[in-house]
Amino acid sequence: MPNTRGSKVTLPLITVALAVIIYTQSEFLWKLIGQANIDKSRLVKWENSEPLNNGNCQVIKEMNACEDVKIHYASNTAFLACGDPLERRNWYPCAGMRDSTKRSEASFRETLFKYDLISGKPTELQLHGLEGDFITHGIDIFSTPGDPSKVHIFAVNHAREGDSILIFSHELGSDVVELESKVRHPNIKTANGVVATGSREFYVTNDHYFALGPLRVAEEAYGPFTWSTHVQFCDASAEHVTCKQVTGTFPGANGIALWKNRLFVGDARNGTVTIFDIHHDKSLTQLSQMDLGAAADNINIDPISGDPIVAIFPTLEDLPTYLDNVLSLGKDFLVPAASLRLNHAKDYAPELIYFDDGSVMSFMTTAAVDPYNNLFLASGVIQYGGLAVCQVPAGTFA
Repeated sequence: MPNTRGSKVTLPLITVALAVIIYTQSEFLWKLIGQANIDKSRLVKWENSEPLNNGNCQVIKEMNACEDVKIHYASNTAFLACGDPLERRNWYPCAGMRDSTKRSEASFRETLFKYDLISGKPTELQLHGLEGDFITHGIDIFSTPGDPSKVHIFAVNHAREGDSILIFSHELGSDVVELESKVRHPNIKTANGVVATGSREFYVTNDHYFALGPLRVAEEAYGPFTWSTHVQFCDASAEHVTCKQVTGTFPGANGIALWKNRLFVGDARNGTVTIFDIHHDKSLTQLSQMDLGAAADNINIDPISGDPIVAIFPTLEDLPTYLDNVLSLGKDFLVPAASLRLNHAKDYAPELIYFDDGSVMSFMTTAAVDPYNNLFLASGVIQYGGLAVCQVPAGTFA
């Protein structure tokens, strides 16, 4: 269970402790400093699954490296945060790639796409009002109250100057997004997933404790730690942005989603989804935690049932190897992909709804369902052809 007291670790203490422990390699001291003891055999429950709902899929080649996808059901439109698979081997801080000098300058402007679920047409969105870097990760969409023709798109940005959340406005049917706000705060330091609660309010996961430097390298090498990650709530509605930690800590907070007064937080290290009750002041009370049997990435919501749809890694993640094989990922080099539905009618018990050997989408980081059009959408953070659209039998998600 997450530590409900939050993270109170100080920088000097961690520096000294890590130096001593790395030198002595003491198992007791590793445990004392909070190294997470995760039984990795828990994380391969689904690895030998049979193919499921992967027989009628089309990979969309016009967009690449789409880490996250969100569906606006009223307009039959999917929105995606995409990028450059090859250049992410040089600069993509969330994946431990932080050599900006090796990444081409032009590639520091990554992309948002929309995809028409009826016509099958993908369109790159024009970014208006944005200066500087745009390196994408998690996104969310928020319908504008009182104006069904507009949405706000919230996008994590891993710029060289530091992480931020960009808030764009978008007129549905247009090919343009207009930057309305660039939200920066010291508490937004290693952003991963974002979910909007208003036009200027959101929850965001930080997926590491340290953003840069030797301690980040040590965290990646010797973690995960129980105190590494958490959820922040940020309010950017006034001139002064406020952010506060609203959960305890996790080994690997990652994807995040909400349905009514429930917040769902996936753990990419411990293989869980934690469910919270959202209060009026946006504080949270933990209700339960589900063991998935696999590491969790992004989370979407079935719009009819409210069930969380979780992209999982059915085999143990090996990101350095995936990055080394970017050019053949999904072709000659396959990474199995799977997705679970957490059935609220069965106390959020996990049910497998998709499995593929990686021929459709390798290292899948997001899954979304469209029960109205009988579609399953899969996207991958470093695959060329970053979106797959699968037609499934009617009633699959009932």
